[in-house]
Amino acid sequence: MMRSALYTLLGALALILFACQPNGPGNTIGTSTTGETNTGTKPPPKRVDVSFNEDSAYYFVEKQVSFGPRVPGTAAHGRCVNFLNEKLAEYCDTAFVQQGTFRTMSGNIVPINNPIGIFNAESKKRILLGAHFDTRPYADEDPERPTEPSDGANDGASGVGALLEIARQLKDLDLGLGIDIIFFDAEDMGSRGGHPATWCLGSQYWSGNLHVADYFAQEGILLDMVGAKDAIFAYEVNSIRVNPGLVREVWTTGQQLGYGKHFLNINGGAVIDDHQFVQTQTGIPMIDIIEHDLSTGSFGDYWHTHKDNMDVIDAATLKAVGHTVLQVIANRNSGI
Repeated sequence: MMRSALYTLLGALALILFACQPNGPGNTIGTSTTGETNTGTKPPPKRVDVSFNEDSAYYFVEKQVSFGPRVPGTAAHGRCVNFLNEKLAEYCDTAFVQQGTFRTMSGNIVPINNPIGIFNAESKKRILLGAHFDTRPYADEDPERPTEPSDGANDGASGVGALLEIARQLKDLDLGLGIDIIFFDAEDMGSRGGHPATWCLGSQYWSGNLHVADYFAQEGILLDMVGAKDAIFAYEVNSIRVNPGLVREVWTTGQQLGYGKHFLNINGGAVIDDHQFVQTQTGIPMIDIIEHDLSTGSFGDYWHTHKDNMDVIDAATLKAVGHTVLQVIANRNSGI
């Protein structure tokens, strides 16, 4: 992903809009109140509380890293695709790998492999969950061995690890909600400082070749770099712009669950990431949960370096994000 130059003005405007946005359906968490109110209105649905196994999520991250850097076209990448498809097939109602090719701006043809898992395909109420699994072909932010790829433990494997554990939990929840999990390929092949469209090739391919004809989800959540110790997550500008209610709900839920040190009510600027291409090309109001470094306004010092290995990953952070997202999903019984 690439940091946009929109920061100050767009961030300020977005926060004003965010603060003024009224609550809507699905923007608040139900309570356990039973019985009708004095006005005879129907009580809010009972809140569903869920659990999240951080050790399981950590294992899923570690397993991906064990294959080696998941650079598209390599054997490690292929082994990871097979693993992700197998796990999605184990947990979801349906799973497959969307295969295709994407022509880059320079004319190169890149193979695309997007593992996809589906729950309750018949449901019209759907939520899209996504993360990228590929590794940047070179650690170009590292002065040492900048032409070699890093492990991509946080930038790539962490979001996938959290979503695999969410899928494992969803298997037994029977929510009735339609859920699509997509692991986007070729997210991190972009040109450093180049055009935004050189990034996020897997999500661009999927957005132009939907896995179901006329597919649409009422909302979506993208996870990227969600496993570093003491990671902080701030409001991302493009997320606030298209779905301020869901941003508010996710952050509030995280704080209510005890993860307030991670979910801060601050502006984090704009990020070029898979969610933006999904937003603009499909109209699905997808938000991004992505680490924000308060000291630099960017990402952690491991980003696109050889420091991005399992030493960066903290199971407690994976739980903070995964538990929060699963709690939000589980309480979609009021409709979206």
